[in-house]
Amino acid sequence: MIQLRHVTLEYPGAAQAALDDINLHILKGEFVYLIGHSGAGKSSLMNLILKRETPSRGEVYLSGESLRKYRGGRVALHRRRIGMVFQDNLLLQNLSVFDNVAFALRVIGVPQREWAARVLSVLAQVGLESRQSALPRQLSLGEQQRVALARAVVSDPPLLLLDEPTGNLDPDTSGEIIRLVQSTNLRGTTVVFATHAREVVEQFRHRTLTLRRGKLVRDDPFGGYAL
Repeated sequence: MIQLRHVTLEYPGAAQAALDDINLHILKGEFVYLIGHSGAGKSSLMNLILKRETPSRGEVYLSGESLRKYRGGRVALHRRRIGMVFQDNLLLQNLSVFDNVAFALRVIGVPQREWAARVLSVLAQVGLESRQSALPRQLSLGEQQRVALARAVVSDPPLLLLDEPTGNLDPDTSGEIIRLVQSTNLRGTTVVFATHAREVVEQFRHRTLTLRRGKLVRDDPFGGYAL
């Protein structure tokens, strides 16, 4: 589903490349961890997939098509097909839980008559159906991340990107988030999960990619944390 061929990403004035000659293939339906120290290139790789950045050299492909061809409105359509969850969940603070999740459906043009059924279904999956009227500030950090995950998956995206989604959470809550992501993956969504959380990677084993100073130094199909 995702393929990088000899991808290098350089920023003007930087002492080294953010990504250096990366070759990578992630299959449809895979769950892949992306690990590495701060500055290793994890966010840069995510930004290439989202078409926020364009490679200095090499090509990024999604479903066999080069993202370099995408322009204007097609970039927006591309991003709408990707669910994204950040460490800082970026919930809209003036909207209820229900409306935060429904916002994702509004953006992609789902008819309003379908919103209630889809939103309530995904809130039930993350255990927050009873909190649908709450504002983000009335929720715990773990609940906020579950809302962010619900918002990311309510549109049934083929691809889910997660950038340190458990970074602010305790181990038990992190485990809940991982189980929810695994459930999404089992329904066919491809998952790319960037994390520093050793305990998460060790306990919930999946293919693990290790970046170091912009280079892909390890691709372990059996998982495990090693920097």
